[in-house]
Amino acid sequence: MDGRYMAIGHVTMDEIWKGGYKEVRLGGSVAYGSLFASGLGYKAIIVSKIGRDFPEEFLEELRNEGVELHLKVSDHPTTRFVIRGENDHRNIILSSLCEPIYPDDLDYLEADVVHLGPVASEINEEVVSRSLSMGNIVLLDLQGIIRSFSSEGKIVLEGEKLDRIAGLDLAVHANEEEARAVTGEEDPLKAVEKLSDMFWLASVTLGMRGAMIASPEGLIIAKPPKIAQVDDVGAGDIFTAALGIALAKGDTFEDASRYAVAASSASTLYRGPSAISEAEIQKLMKGVSITWL
Repeated sequence: MDGRYMAIGHVTMDEIWKGGYKEVRLGGSVAYGSLFASGLGYKAIIVSKIGRDFPEEFLEELRNEGVELHLKVSDHPTTRFVIRGENDHRNIILSSLCEPIYPDDLDYLEADVVHLGPVASEINEEVVSRSLSMGNIVLLDLQGIIRSFSSEGKIVLEGEKLDRIAGLDLAVHANEEEARAVTGEEDPLKAVEKLSDMFWLASVTLGMRGAMIASPEGLIIAKPPKIAQVDDVGAGDIFTAALGIALAKGDTFEDASRYAVAASSASTLYRGPSAISEAEIQKLMKGVSITWL
């Protein structure tokens, strides 16, 4: 498949605790999205900042999968999260933060799909605005825009931060909690409707319950097939990347929604950022149910 996919945001070191055991793995929306895109045959590019503590094996993991790296090494440590628990009971703490990404870090770059995947406010409104001239479709995960952190590293969601970019021609994604913080709506349906008034396209993912996606064409509820999940970390990142890739290649809104939910479901069968085959996505697409509202 021809095409260029560029992910902008911090690659991270994720310290994941399960059953009393610690695993440090490559993380960040940009890692999940770029490995997914590369696996589909896209030319995948990451624009990021890392510290001198970033493991060489993580860089090799990305390079070996064909990801082109535009990384600047900072004197600040790599952005690192400590993650305990699973699904709705996950506790996430920021333990270190690398320096921001600036507009001039994006000079001379362009792609068919630009995926803004901030995780800790490393992208500001100037970077978001700049990206609109760099790609045909620009995706934005809202998490890293609205996040702030307490002195202990706990996530605090500040929905009013979104006011700085409301109205831009973006396809945005949030989970239920983030959508609630931005819109004030407990009902995710009302939340996605409000988000769609602010942006070109809006999606709210609901974990194992699927996703709601709103565009000028209407509003879709997409429910995934039932599968035995291994790990759902990064599933929302894959959803966003897949939705943008499907729209960029000319899929209808309905087919793109179905594709994104199937890809997100497929990602939960793997632990950590992974390539996912087109055949696997197509197989799961058959089990995605679509309802128009």
